[in-house]
Amino acid sequence: MTEETPSPAAPAPKGRTSAINPHVKLERRVAPLFAGFFYGFLALAATVWLFAQNGRIGALLVPTNALRDVGLGLGAGLLLAGACWALPSIWGTARELEKEFGWILGEQRKWEVIVLAVLSGFAEEFFFRGAMYAAAGPIVTTILFGALHWPVNWSFRMWPFLALAAGAVFAMEVRVTGGLLAPMITHAVVNGVNLWRITDKYRVWKE
Repeated sequence: MTEETPSPAAPAPKGRTSAINPHVKLERRVAPLFAGFFYGFLALAATVWLFAQNGRIGALLVPTNALRDVGLGLGAGLLLAGACWALPSIWGTARELEKEFGWILGEQRKWEVIVLAVLSGFAEEFFFRGAMYAAAGPIVTTILFGALHWPVNWSFRMWPFLALAAGAVFAMEVRVTGGLLAPMITHAVVNGVNLWRITDKYRVWKE
């Protein structure tokens, strides 16, 4: 009786482990279709909320000084993105957060990065600095914006504080400009630059 030669182990499936079913591997990216539905719902909710408040949507979305708002939005966005780039090199908690995002989103395609940045910048600002700001004011809106970035695990513990700081900048831009173009641009630039950098750094996952 001869001993059977064990078959070579099958290569481990790519992707990340599902939190619901550990045997299932997920892509390390957010599907644009899912993002479209999510942010589309957020924008629709903001529209309904503003109409219920008799809000002037056109006044929020059409700038009175486009050059000023674009310049402010780009400048603030690059400053915030630069801070997010620098923090992981000097703070271990920020490195954990960046790595967690790299594990989740590292395989995002470059065109998807742009789509996600634009969708998130528009929809989140329309909802928070548009509808919620009009109903609750800048302080409550900023606190709730930070709180809704509550950490899903310990590695995300810094995320609410970064969101709180960013939310304060977005609220300041609304106060200065009276519209949403500047915070939308800032939000899109921060998300786009950070996600582009993270996908470059963590596209190939190494433990």
